[in-house]
Amino acid sequence: MLPRATAIIAAYNAVNELPTSIAAALCQTDVQMEIVVADDASSDETPALMAQYPEVSYFRLEQNGGPSAARNAAIEAATGDWIAVLDADDTMTPGRLASMIAMAEDKNADILLGNFRRVDDKGRPIDDEAYLDPASLDADTPLSIEDYVGHNQLAPGTQNWGYLKPLFRRDFLNRHAIRYDVGLRNSEDYHIILAAIMAGGRVFVSPEPDYLYRVAEGSISHIVAPHLYQALMKAERAFAAALGSDVSPELRRLLANRIHNLAILMHSEEVMFALKSHRPDRAVMALLRYPPAALRVVSQLSEAAGKRMAP
Repeated sequence: MLPRATAIIAAYNAVNELPTSIAAALCQTDVQMEIVVADDASSDETPALMAQYPEVSYFRLEQNGGPSAARNAAIEAATGDWIAVLDADDTMTPGRLASMIAMAEDKNADILLGNFRRVDDKGRPIDDEAYLDPASLDADTPLSIEDYVGHNQLAPGTQNWGYLKPLFRRDFLNRHAIRYDVGLRNSEDYHIILAAIMAGGRVFVSPEPDYLYRVAEGSISHIVAPHLYQALMKAERAFAAALGSDVSPELRRLLANRIHNLAILMHSEEVMFALKSHRPDRAVMALLRYPPAALRVVSQLSEAAGKRMAP
């Protein structure tokens, strides 16, 4: 019997992107495929579009709650033994879910984190290589909490594993009542994986870069609103505070370092948001409040300028 998989797609004003992501889910081979689209109270023509997909389970939330709330609703609706997260503007190769489920079953995994390739708006590869070098990954050893936090330090030039899209064993999520943190609208995958590992979940990394992560054209306008980082900082501190005394000094160190790097991100985005709003006075004040953010601000401005000058 073929394994039963559910692809959950949280969608918000994604009427132009949804057909591609749904097609990628429908094209999965060697699995019994279910697709659940949770419309996060879109204001576009998503309901009309979804009327064209009777084979897809679709519902619309009454109020916009962000990707965490939409994914939680989709998890509740899912019936597959395995739940794969698929963003509305991303795709995946046809054999991805069958391959990941086979690996997860072989490893007795509760969660598998999938490697990916970055693609542009046309689906063309942006990089020559996968996000993570498959040869460098240990696919046979479950991640410890130190491993996972250590690979999500948010430092410049590092590859954060929070970007890896998860495949969940549905029974594990339900047994431990694990869901996305609805207070978060970014880095939500990172925090649900944290919760899973702390609950004893066996989490592995799948080296094959068979998820296609779309990267929109970058510019200074693609910044993160400061309040989103504030919510994330609150979640980070709450997680660190909730840990008991029986945790390793290494984990404490890694969490403290991640919070420090997150503070730099948060304050640099505050500066960028002020500049985008044509308030240089607020940008200066933000830098004065947290001078360590200055280097990142310079880097972001240089990157944005370079992209604007590119042919």
